[in-house]
Amino acid sequence: MSYQQQFIALTEQLNHQQIFWRDSAFYQADLDWFESHPELKDQVLALSDHQFDRLDQSPAALADFLTSHINGYATLCQLIKTPEIRGTIALHPRLNLDVPGRKWTQIEAFIAALPDNNHSAQHIVDWCAGKSYLGRAVANHRQADLHAIEIQPNLCESGEQSAKQWVKRVKFSCKDVLLTQHQFEKDDFVVALHACGDLHRNLIKQWRNSSSQQLVLAPCCYHQWFKGQYQPLSNLALQHNLALSRNQVRLAVQEMVTAATRIRKQVNLLGEWRMAFDLIQRQITGIDEYMPTPSLPKSAVSQGAEYVIKTLAQKKAIKLADDFDFHPFLAQAKAKYRQFQRLQLVSQGYRRALELWLVLDLVLYLEEAGCQVELASFCDRHTTPRNLRIVANRATNP
Repeated sequence: MSYQQQFIALTEQLNHQQIFWRDSAFYQADLDWFESHPELKDQVLALSDHQFDRLDQSPAALADFLTSHINGYATLCQLIKTPEIRGTIALHPRLNLDVPGRKWTQIEAFIAALPDNNHSAQHIVDWCAGKSYLGRAVANHRQADLHAIEIQPNLCESGEQSAKQWVKRVKFSCKDVLLTQHQFEKDDFVVALHACGDLHRNLIKQWRNSSSQQLVLAPCCYHQWFKGQYQPLSNLALQHNLALSRNQVRLAVQEMVTAATRIRKQVNLLGEWRMAFDLIQRQITGIDEYMPTPSLPKSAVSQGAEYVIKTLAQKKAIKLADDFDFHPFLAQAKAKYRQFQRLQLVSQGYRRALELWLVLDLVLYLEEAGCQVELASFCDRHTTPRNLRIVANRATNP
C-alpha cells in the first residue's frame, strides 16, 4: 500500500468513526456514542482502577477492548501499523555527559535508525537543537561538521562550548525559525528530534525548497502554535481534510507513558481542579457551557486546589466570595473526573490514528515535491511514544 492509499483509507475510517474521537467528555456531558453504544459506556464506567490502568497504559489491550465494541476498529488498527527500524550503535561512552537518561536513550535509538549517508554530507544541521545533544553525537559519530540552530542564546552558548569537545567545526545559529528563513545547502544532512508543531512544519517547508539532499526528523506536539483548524500541507490532505481543531490534534499526543508518577499525579489533580472550576463557573454565570481556561504550570499543584481555582477565576473574571465553599465542588469534580478518565479511554484509542494522519500529511507533502520518503518507528513507545521517523531523500535536484 502506498502512502497515498494508506492516507485515503485512514481518512475514510477516521471519518466513519468520528463520533468516538471528535468530542471530549471533559467539555461535554453527553457524547454522541453514548446513545449508539450504551453498552460501551456502561463497561468503561464500570472499570475498576486496576482495569482502567491496564487499558490506559497498554494500547494493545485498549485496541482489543475497543475492537469488541466498535465496527471497523480492527480495520483501523491494521491501517496504523508502521515498519519498525531498530538498530544498535556504538557512540563514544562520554557523549552522554549532562544528557538526561531518557533523552539519551531516545538519541541513541534515533541515531541507530539513521539511514546510511548516501550523499556523503559533510555538515550535520541540528534543527531546534537546544544544546545540540543530538547534533554533536551525530557529527562526532560521522566525523562531520555541526551546524546547530536554536532560539535561546544561553543554550547556544553552552551547547557550542560542549560541542567543541567532540566536533572539529561547530557553528550555532541563534534564530527564531518561525520568523526567519534558513537556507539549507546541498551538503547539509538535516536532523530534528522532536521538533514541535510549527517548528517541524516550517522545517519541512524550508527544506523542501532547498538543495539539501537528506532530511531525517521525528515530529512532536503537532498542536503547538497553530490557531483555528489544522491546515494540512499536502494537496491530498487538503482534498481529504479532517478539519481538525487544536484540541483534536492535541489528542494525538495525550500520553504520559514516559512521565514520572509525580507528574501523572500533578496532571490528574490539575484536571480535577479545572473541572471543579468549571462546575463553579456554571453555577455563578448561570450558563451551562464549558468555559475554556488558560493552561497552568504543573507546579501550581503545590499551591493547593483553592489557589488553582482562584487563579482560573481571576483569569476568566469570575468573582468568588471571600467565604466561598470549595469543598462540595471539589468532591463532585473528583467523582466526575474519575468518570471522564474512563470515558476518555474511547477517544484515546484513536490517538495513534490521528498522529499517523498528521505525519502522513508531512510525508505526502515531501513526496509531492519528488522526494523519496520512508516512514517508520525508530524505538518502542516506552522510550518515547513520539517514535515516528520520516526520512526524505532528494530524488531530483530542485
